[in-house]
Amino acid sequence: MKVRLSWFSVNDFEGAKKFYGNVLGLKKTFEAPQWAEFAGAEGEETIGIAVNPHAGKEPGATIVLHVEDIEREHKRLETAGVKFEGKIEEIPGIVRLATFRDPSGNRLQLAQPLMQT
Repeated sequence: MKVRLSWFSVNDFEGAKKFYGNVLGLKKTFEAPQWAEFAGAEGEETIGIAVNPHAGKEPGATIVLHVEDIEREHKRLETAGVKFEGKIEEIPGIVRLATFRDPSGNRLQLAQPLMQT
């Protein structure tokens, strides 16, 4: 498991894209409807922004952990006492996601990429 990205829910998607791209000078590396990712020149980790009704107006980032087999990691973490928020979700052809919280209530997600790179 490795940290893949951290993402924020935003109210103004176009304004957020301008902020991360133009103001901060990060490179947009991926965009889909209501989702965009930005990275600095050197790092693998990225910042994502999303119009996300699931996260609502809750502040803070969601830390995404890259996994090769989401079913296996989901089961392993449940066995260790982690409570997931709903079932594994899939954005067809892009990614499978499972959301959970740490003991302090911070959001994390498991992510199994489906896109071929």
